[in-house]
Amino acid sequence: MNYSRRSLFKKTLIATALSALPATLLAATKQPLVIPPLIESRRGKPVFLGLESAQVKLIDDKLVEVWGFNGQYLGPTVRVRQGDFVKLNYRNNLPHSVAMNIQGLQTNSNILGGIGHSLKPQQGWSPIVPITQPAATCYYHSCSLASSAYQNYRGLAGMWIIEDDESRQAQLPNKYGVNDIPLILQDLHLNKEGSQLFRQNEPHFYGDRLFVNGQEAPFINVGRGWIRLRILNASVSRSYPLQFDDERAFLLIAKDQGFLPEAKTVKSVLVGMGERVEILVDLNEGGNVSLIVGKKRSFLDKIDLFFNDNGELTDNTVLELRPEGLLSVFNGKPSYRFSAVATLPSQILQERAFHFDAENAMINNKRFDPRRIDVNAKQGSAERWTLSATNAMGFRIQGAKFVVESRDDVATPGNELVWQDTLWFERTAKILVKFEHSASNSQPFTFGSSDLMQADKGALGLIVVQ
Repeated sequence: MNYSRRSLFKKTLIATALSALPATLLAATKQPLVIPPLIESRRGKPVFLGLESAQVKLIDDKLVEVWGFNGQYLGPTVRVRQGDFVKLNYRNNLPHSVAMNIQGLQTNSNILGGIGHSLKPQQGWSPIVPITQPAATCYYHSCSLASSAYQNYRGLAGMWIIEDDESRQAQLPNKYGVNDIPLILQDLHLNKEGSQLFRQNEPHFYGDRLFVNGQEAPFINVGRGWIRLRILNASVSRSYPLQFDDERAFLLIAKDQGFLPEAKTVKSVLVGMGERVEILVDLNEGGNVSLIVGKKRSFLDKIDLFFNDNGELTDNTVLELRPEGLLSVFNGKPSYRFSAVATLPSQILQERAFHFDAENAMINNKRFDPRRIDVNAKQGSAERWTLSATNAMGFRIQGAKFVVESRDDVATPGNELVWQDTLWFERTAKILVKFEHSASNSQPFTFGSSDLMQADKGALGLIVVQ
């Protein structure tokens, strides 16, 4: 990018001024993390989700219009339990038609929603949703044909948590918003007034500012001990390599639809579009620590990013954790053991191969056609799918679940098998897909790219399960 003398001089002045600010002053400008409201469905209590616009301050004190649910940017966290029947009440108060999906929820297509059930403006829908699956972190969002990227970007996404008896009794942090913290990640591009800018005709969308729960680089005060972070990547095209700025190790305990057989000690985790992960971090000792995207940046790195528009985030801080108080009495490493862990299916009914052209939005050299069923699967069966792509990409499937048999020709260790519905892979992957719920021709499930720009442009297929 070329700069005029005036532009270069202005940026130099700003960079110099920023470098002179003390760290304490910069820390004081951070905002406390907003925790999405919690809606619990118990004893037949209905869950109301009104799709509507709202006025919020994304930057400074400037009110701008966004979309969300129940008058807020993004949506409340819905928490349900295995064995419940949830009366879900959608109401579309937006001037656009919207189709809704609960990614990761395992149920029949006529209950789940999807592209076959679009809500017109001022239209409602009240499905009774049976919760049959074990503990999982799912999320609800727009899946409207050719508009899902824009509608998700505006704010139509929220977390959906499923609990079961084992997860509630496990020795894991479970106080919502206290030591069990939901984080919804988005990258946005804003104008000087703070309004969202979006380019519909690009192959991908990358914002230059990172927001979590609608805030930029917030902080949260937490008690000392182990903290659980539930992370949802609700971005349109961007994946996030996450780590802590002091490079400390942490525990990866869950992905998408379930817990790993045992916690995995890692120093970083890659979260693809639409993917959910749960991690535990030990804050028994030490001071403040930040969850960041990529490596910790030096001052020179920040200056370089200030001058170069290369698609990177201007601030790679997700969240600063500020532990306070005395050392927890219960400071031992959390442990868990669940009966509903993923296993490799023993019988494979069919094998399929799908090649993704990540730049031209095609699957097996075909773009999406609403009149074409791409997969006819038998209910209760398991299939092996071989995925390949021209570039590293994210994959997702609706209404089904899979385990990753191998990724880039490396087999998945048994102690890392977990039920998923999203996947990030570099070149190839083999997944074993389980179809436990039905989907009709009029209301099919979908699969394809988890990059919503690519999905809107045609990297999408239809599944019927009978």
